[in-house]
Amino acid sequence: MKSRRFSLGSLGSLPVLPLVLVAQQACAAPETKLYVLSSRADDMTVIDVATNEILRRVTVGKLPHGIAASPSQEVLYVANEGEDSLSVVDTRTDTVTATHRGFGRRPNEIEITPDGRTIYVPIQGEGRYEVFDVSKKEIVARIPVDGYAHNVVCSPDGRWMYLSPCDRGGTSEESARAQGLPTSLSRHMVVADARAHTIAAKVEVPNAPRPIAVSPDGKRVYLNTDNLLGFLVIDTSARKVIHKVEYDLTAEERKAPSRSHGIGVTPDGKEVWSTDTTNGLVHVFDAMREPPKQVARVQVGKVPYWLTFTPDGKTIYVSNTADDTVSAVDVKRKTEVTRISVGKGKSPKRSLVVAVPEAPPAVR
Repeated sequence: MKSRRFSLGSLGSLPVLPLVLVAQQACAAPETKLYVLSSRADDMTVIDVATNEILRRVTVGKLPHGIAASPSQEVLYVANEGEDSLSVVDTRTDTVTATHRGFGRRPNEIEITPDGRTIYVPIQGEGRYEVFDVSKKEIVARIPVDGYAHNVVCSPDGRWMYLSPCDRGGTSEESARAQGLPTSLSRHMVVADARAHTIAAKVEVPNAPRPIAVSPDGKRVYLNTDNLLGFLVIDTSARKVIHKVEYDLTAEERKAPSRSHGIGVTPDGKEVWSTDTTNGLVHVFDAMREPPKQVARVQVGKVPYWLTFTPDGKTIYVSNTADDTVSAVDVKRKTEVTRISVGKGKSPKRSLVVAVPEAPPAVR
């Protein structure tokens, strides 16, 4: 771009201050927002990460259950379990720009490939994962699994999708069948080829898989399962479980029936954080050690059920379903900074932090 040379005189009587303000605005950092789905309502709460203040609520669809962002962070996708749809949200304006329908019954947590081309949508009510082509705006593949299709995470290179189907657990076959749900049990983490959209491998696990996370280098998968207060560590190259990691709990804490439902890896890959629902705790592990070793635990709200990190890894947000709050936790100090109320009866669960890109300058 060619530059122009101005003398002070060429500015005439124009004030200098507005030019300074324009320059400041042009250099403004991207806005970072936390989106929290209301699992018992039809909306999501938008929170300013800089202040931990609620900005607004956005109506998406009935019983939102899954959330993912495009690689550019300009678009948010929300799977609505109660109406079998996928909402498309503009993250700059926080408005729903489209709603895709035609999915199977009860879509759950979703994942998008790093190229932004496809979204994997677990269909809990029909025991399969549906692959949605973003450009074509249609389902291009269906992958059947045992149990209830529930969670999914993509390898950082976009090559593999790790599918985490849970199952009916203690519910009888008759009861599950009466609810129109699959009756089979799930004892595998399923590896899907993210190009061919077919099953490439199955990793046997002791109990039904639950929330799942992958390390930034793609070498490890960390998996919550039923009947384990802790998580499994899976070697993605060998495709096998290499460690079973349990929380450090007191005898009294072990007496209370609890579950692990919510796991994540810090952006630098050094720590794994995992929830303990009944005890209201998040347990922190040093992931640089084999097996990972617990280094801290943080008290949060009632029934922590999901967690998400800020891109810089400084803060982790924990959704507390039983008291309708979200805990903001300082990752370095391992302490709760504040607890944000999202509204009575919202039952917050799935969440995601998005660094919203600055809007392109208007052409004049």
